[in-house]
Amino acid sequence: MSFFKYIFSIEDNETNTLKIIRIFGLKLKINRYKFFNQDKIKINDNKIVFSNYFGKSYGCNPKYITEEILKQNLPYEIVWLVKDKDKERENFPQQIRLENYFSPEGFKELLSAKVWVDNMRKPYFWSCGLKKKEGQFYLQTWHAAIGIKKMEGDVEKYSKWWRKWAKVDSQNIDCIISDSKFLTDLYTRENCFWYCGRVEQIGHPRNDIFFKSDSEKQKIIDKVYSKLGLNKNVKIVLYVPTYRDDKDISCLNLDFNKLKKSLEGKFGGEYAVAVRLHPNVPISVMQKFSDINIVNANNYSDIQELLLASDVAITDYSSCVFDFMLTKRPVFIYASDIEKYNTARGFYYPLDSTPFLIATNNEQIVENISNFDYDEYRNNVELFLKEKGCTEDGNASERAVAIVKEYMERNNK
Repeated sequence: MSFFKYIFSIEDNETNTLKIIRIFGLKLKINRYKFFNQDKIKINDNKIVFSNYFGKSYGCNPKYITEEILKQNLPYEIVWLVKDKDKERENFPQQIRLENYFSPEGFKELLSAKVWVDNMRKPYFWSCGLKKKEGQFYLQTWHAAIGIKKMEGDVEKYSKWWRKWAKVDSQNIDCIISDSKFLTDLYTRENCFWYCGRVEQIGHPRNDIFFKSDSEKQKIIDKVYSKLGLNKNVKIVLYVPTYRDDKDISCLNLDFNKLKKSLEGKFGGEYAVAVRLHPNVPISVMQKFSDINIVNANNYSDIQELLLASDVAITDYSSCVFDFMLTKRPVFIYASDIEKYNTARGFYYPLDSTPFLIATNNEQIVENISNFDYDEYRNNVELFLKEKGCTEDGNASERAVAIVKEYMERNNK
């Protein structure tokens, strides 16, 4: 076996990146990626590589850009990087080829693609020595919305390691898409996103789902109910708490029984509580709710479809409710650690300036549900979206694909 083949046959228990070999008692770390001759890997002018949250299945903006490419029947080779291509195969259309995110093969897919589409940074690949080539285009869709949480350079407690590779990532982005003047201003403000390039304020492709026809939406809703095993007569309240940098879960103390009773008393019908954790929160946290009658929605890959099927959303600070508000359906804030979170992470604007009623304990959320006024809420949502300069209209996917097509067709004529 040649030395090169030997290096790539070595496996690591976590990311298949490093192998620790002991020589005379000393640890030697071998990074497989250092043995790539990146210049010899040619760009495939027909290939686009997508990824979502470091390989977290088929979702967010990259999914809806992919769906639009397939809808338009464009002749591109589409590759998705996922954590486990064998387990994820059933979640993807057959036209899409999958490759493992944390693998030499995933690294090579990026090296040979003409366009990259991602909703997250690529610190893993940059730290492995990835170099974007002349002739490659990096479209960053990000995963935020008109959210309240501070991000990137505005979060003082982010590690030096993250900041280093986030800056490298921003230096390589060719275009980033935005859903509002508010978000555009953040992307272009010095030392927030460390970015000074092209921004297209076209809306977020993932939010086109809320503007589909009634029949299209009903098909998606039926799919959600089927996969969650819910009776169609039951209404869904989706609980989507965000993560804490200190990993504290004591704040996840919402009384689901009181919540259900108050919603049923206010809006009528029977409610089921579906819980969907943030991608950065370990699934093991669900054990906290093991003795409670709830629906575990963590294995449902696309949160936008969950939002579409939900009648009510409850969160603390998750930006997904700023997508859900496009439906004009009720959102309630349950934030028992608001002062601590504001100190640790920080907000871009006061939580009480949103259209959402805020509770810091279970008694308050019951009271807020009881006092909820639909007309006032809808009016406040409209004012809020206007104030933030929201540009969502259901056509973001088409606009995003137009950006991709513009570059894919460059130098190909």
